[in-house]
Amino acid sequence: DGAYGSQSMTRADFEDFLHDAHEAAGMILSNLNKASRLIQGFKGVAVDQSDDARREFELAGYLEEILLSLRPRLKRAPVQVELDCPAGLVVDSYPGALSQAVSNLIMNSLIHGFAEGRSGRIRIAAEAVGDDIRLTYADDGAGMTEDVKDKLYEPFFTTRRGQGGSGLGMHVVYTAVTGMLDGRIACESAPGQGVTFRITFPRTRRRDDV
Repeated sequence: DGAYGSQSMTRADFEDFLHDAHEAAGMILSNLNKASRLIQGFKGVAVDQSDDARREFELAGYLEEILLSLRPRLKRAPVQVELDCPAGLVVDSYPGALSQAVSNLIMNSLIHGFAEGRSGRIRIAAEAVGDDIRLTYADDGAGMTEDVKDKLYEPFFTTRRGQGGSGLGMHVVYTAVTGMLDGRIACESAPGQGVTFRITFPRTRRRDDV
């Protein structure tokens, strides 16, 4: 600023200025691109969750969109999310149902598994097994007792009523998986040992009568 004000800017000063301006422009462009991807993720997932349409979608990219739509919530939690899914795996089913299932699993982990600011990790892995998709969702959070696990999918059942738990999240997961996705879900958990959900559903929806 001093060099500019005194009109004594040297070539070196000017080159430094251009370099700094170029870096600043690059950062702005990068942030704009991130914001654009975030908005597109919100829009795509929001439309799918409000629409029952069946369509083909690339699984890895769609799971990325779901995580992108949850980024504001995930940024407030000391939890790392890992995604392991091969690129190019195309599914013909109901993306809205998959979004509801994965989103509610993540929110369940944040509210119950990692309560009171507990840190940890969530891992989502998906693969094709024959004509099916096998999706494994696991966290290393607080885990649950057998009694809780037995009631897990019941509507309005929650261990944290008044603390962010509605009692509907896991019921939505179960309904989305067994209904729209025509699949099945199994849960493994124990206190202090986190939770693992194994979801299997047809890569191509076998019937269309939902």
